[in-house]
Amino acid sequence: MNTMKQMQPYIQDVYPKKAQFIRNESITIVIEIANPTAGSVKLRLDTSVSFLQHQLEVYACDVVAKPSEVTNVELSITPKDAECNGYGVDVSLYEQGNLTDEQSTSFDVVSDWRKSIRYGFLSDFYTSEAGDTTDVAYINKLHLNVVQFYDWMYKHDDLIPPQDEFRDLMGRDLSIGVVKEKIALCHQYGMKAMAYGAVYAANKGFYEKHPDWALYDSAGKVLTFIDIFYIMNTSPASPWHQHIIGEYVKAIEQLDFDGIHMDTYGFPKTAISRLNGIEKMERLQEHFPVLIDNTRKELEQSKDDICLIFNNVGNWPVDTVGLADQNAIYVEVWHPYERYHHLQGIISRAKLVSQGKPVILAAYLKPFKEATTETMAQANLSALLLTAVIAASGGSHLLHGEKQGVLTQGYYVDHTTLEDPAFIRQIRDYYDFIIRYTNVLHDDSMRDVSMTHTDGDNFEYVFEGIDRSSYGEAGKVWTIMKENAKYKTIHFINLTNNDDLWNEGKKRPLIQKDMKVSIVLDGKARSVFMASPDSNLGRPQILEYAVHPGDKGNVLTVTIPQLQIWDVLVVEMEV
Repeated sequence: MNTMKQMQPYIQDVYPKKAQFIRNESITIVIEIANPTAGSVKLRLDTSVSFLQHQLEVYACDVVAKPSEVTNVELSITPKDAECNGYGVDVSLYEQGNLTDEQSTSFDVVSDWRKSIRYGFLSDFYTSEAGDTTDVAYINKLHLNVVQFYDWMYKHDDLIPPQDEFRDLMGRDLSIGVVKEKIALCHQYGMKAMAYGAVYAANKGFYEKHPDWALYDSAGKVLTFIDIFYIMNTSPASPWHQHIIGEYVKAIEQLDFDGIHMDTYGFPKTAISRLNGIEKMERLQEHFPVLIDNTRKELEQSKDDICLIFNNVGNWPVDTVGLADQNAIYVEVWHPYERYHHLQGIISRAKLVSQGKPVILAAYLKPFKEATTETMAQANLSALLLTAVIAASGGSHLLHGEKQGVLTQGYYVDHTTLEDPAFIRQIRDYYDFIIRYTNVLHDDSMRDVSMTHTDGDNFEYVFEGIDRSSYGEAGKVWTIMKENAKYKTIHFINLTNNDDLWNEGKKRPLIQKDMKVSIVLDGKARSVFMASPDSNLGRPQILEYAVHPGDKGNVLTVTIPQLQIWDVLVVEMEV
């Protein structure tokens, strides 16, 4: 907070009341006005709602800010009849006719929540969490509309505990009452609650009762994970197959979960089964699609609108489960997928084999786990760059949850808590930006032409005044070009002063200025704008441009004034 804000009323926060709104649903924006002065102050709020660069509506209201208090204004926005649209909300605060503060947020409206899945997490279900709403409220401000309840259960093979308070297999004392409370809270915020459920993990006691349900290695040893969980046979022929589906059904029916996060561990990929004393080679990539489909069939008898998300650890086995009846392709990213362009490849491949399902990357950032006071800034920058890369590539990122929690490794309970308010504000700016411009970020009709329309013999996009790369080379500006009939977009992601390893701390990129772009037009341009989560509150900035005849048709020329971390240039075409 700057000194000026401390001396007069200011906008403390602005955010939608829900993580996502359904078509024609009532929309509410919450605006918090803080008044640090000793007297009441009469103020005016002007709020505009925009779709991309087009202003749709303006709302004005008078507010009396009480002394030394925060006044909450709940602004009702006209419901939207939209299939899948993002909107910007820009708020201006006036005192005696003078502009004193500004803030922005965004919201999206969908006909079906599955059209845009943004994943967050909860992992703390202790008795002390009862009545605490701050975790889900934080998730809401990041527009995360699907929440994984990580390790909420009693046992991996027996999900529902016999009493309210229980100890899980990792030694944590938890409360199923708190789990229920947080599920209900997610529903209030328009979120779907996902029950974590490993597809093949059982405790030792369960294994000892059913050794023929387990999987074994080629040396005859039962397969385990971290010496705690015994790996069961997920084949449809195995009784475990129906057992774990039955446990999933209990989670839906007894706790009102909306779906299952079907976790795997990446190993084994093949194993030996011993059903009825007969040894058989099992290939798990063949089991998983059947398990997903059968889970869907069973759960839909218990509840409409079921969500299933299956964990492809290390990007395996995306090829076989891509067309299974799940709602997204979820990939937990590990080495050797170490470079930014590897992530882009994962996303594009997943969309291809799944015929366009949303793609979620669980790319955990170890720089936060390793960060000291001196290196936390580098961890912060790694998060901003990674967020930009995944969003520009058409995916979404599981990273945030709990109370300012950020994931650093696969056991979510050991997440890192963000403590810097300025960085938390930056993260929110990025997530606001992603929702605001979702129509050019996550429209699958936008074709990536980065490798085919520039450089070499390709002149559709020509750049000047910029050291750039089409595939995210270290030390350069990564340009990602996408287009359809209505829009041509260029993402500028600033990798200068850095390597291209996504899971390492990053230095501050070198600011780029006056980047000139020439685009061969295949029609008439309607308007040109740029936007960035790093400046101007993420609002669109209309740019001047010129069109002149060239060797291959009319050429549009425009200059991007500055790049800090991530800019998006959008050319809207007449159609």
